[in-house]
Amino acid sequence: MSRWRPSPDEERWLEVASELGDAVPRAAVTERAGGWRSTGPLARIALFVLGFIAAVLAGALLFSIAGLDDEATLLVAGLVAVLAAEWLTFTRRLHASGIEEGLCLAGFLLVGLWITTLIAPRAGYAIGSVGTLVLIAAAGAAGLRRLNPLVTTGAVVAFVYWAGSTATARAIDQAIGGGVTALTVGCALAALALALGAREYRRPSHDRMLDWPVATLPIAAYARNAAPDAYEVLRSPGDGTSQLATAVLLCALGAAMLFLGLRRRRHAPLLGFMGCLACLAVELRQVTTLATETWLMLYGFAALVAGVALDRYLRQPRHGLTSAALTRHEGPLDLLQTAGAAALAQRAAPESPRPEPPVTGGGGRFGGGGGTGSY
Repeated sequence: MSRWRPSPDEERWLEVASELGDAVPRAAVTERAGGWRSTGPLARIALFVLGFIAAVLAGALLFSIAGLDDEATLLVAGLVAVLAAEWLTFTRRLHASGIEEGLCLAGFLLVGLWITTLIAPRAGYAIGSVGTLVLIAAAGAAGLRRLNPLVTTGAVVAFVYWAGSTATARAIDQAIGGGVTALTVGCALAALALALGAREYRRPSHDRMLDWPVATLPIAAYARNAAPDAYEVLRSPGDGTSQLATAVLLCALGAAMLFLGLRRRRHAPLLGFMGCLACLAVELRQVTTLATETWLMLYGFAALVAGVALDRYLRQPRHGLTSAALTRHEGPLDLLQTAGAAALAQRAAPESPRPEPPVTGGGGRFGGGGGTGSY
């Protein structure tokens, strides 16, 4: 049993507690979870922000009181934040509670900033610089340490944006088309996460850290070069080579996500497929001459018709897939509740009376001769 991180079995029990709530006895979950504690999603977000702000304020306090220079303040404040997060984990046995995650992320970023002062000049950071990559690596390391899928996915998306801003990517985009390099990197990372998701992992957090990039990377990579005014982007003409490369990438990745999502019965690949489909629809808008309002209505009507048709088609289960809601007694939650109630009822059942021993010669419980005093 580790004091720094819950074991896979303990993490699964925490997941069961978060999913079933009061349906599982709290004492049983606490015992099987090894004493580890977590919070709900809203409290986790609030405590995460609180921990991050506390680490930043601690760095500012050290700078004003200790009188250290900028580089030393970054290092000391980062180490203090990381040690505070580890102390909360070790003593309070907190996992996915928010505050230790915010402290850890802020600490890693402060240490990463200190490393960038040793690499890059103090004048600042150029786009696509090594210093930015160091900060992305620091955020990814913090997410892996805390098993936080939001932080790791943010680090992956930031890496895609960084890869598209390098000098090499700009040279490739000038030859092929704008945004193709970042989209290629994003699709490659999404495909890698999709391939790694074929394995069965014991930790639920590992599944989420692979599912989130699969669902978000296609849209994040495609939207990198989008302007704030979406209508202007849709009206602007595009380059034929870049449009062809973008359409091929989105079609290939979307087809793989649809096939594997149906085969594995997983939501993340299907969400990624819908993202690829939406990006492909926007890309195909560039080759049409319809007005923006017209193609929006046409695509919306097509999506509505496809959704209704698919819903009616899957009313009857086909290859293990159905759109019909499960009845109250067929859901997995009710099955677990029934099993738990049966186990509790078996424990709480009164003991049956012990049968009295048969009459044997040579003595009895009193009176001798096998007499029992009862009729």
